[in-house]
Amino acid sequence: MPSPYQFQHMTRAVPMLAPLFDRMTTRDIPRRFKASEALQFFEEHVIPLTPQHVLSLAAPDLPFSPVPYDYYDRWKYLDPEFVEKWGVYREPPVPRYVRFLREICLYPRVLYTIGFIRRVARFLCRVWTIFRMSGWR
Repeated sequence: MPSPYQFQHMTRAVPMLAPLFDRMTTRDIPRRFKASEALQFFEEHVIPLTPQHVLSLAAPDLPFSPVPYDYYDRWKYLDPEFVEKWGVYREPPVPRYVRFLREICLYPRVLYTIGFIRRVARFLCRVWTIFRMSGWR
């Protein structure tokens, strides 16, 4: 299956892909497109608003970007009026603390330590819940 890495750079040629990709990959799960919603958006907005010569190309000759989809700014080179109109679909930047956690979790010991801390915290929450439900104070 193709990844968003392979197509995100095409937003320069097909601007309507920016709101589609952002809504398909948003971190806010309730706002994320379901498959049927993404297809409907594609059929109603992307195809009609894209010039036919662009749709007929296998892949526009644009520079490929190896930047991960959630760090790549698909809106950077788009017309400001377009960005204003479709900005409600725009995914906010990845928060700094998420970037930091992703970066430190690349180290196996840190990843193991965070997993251990989460397991201990989960255990303590369960113990606390049992004590509270038993009437212990």
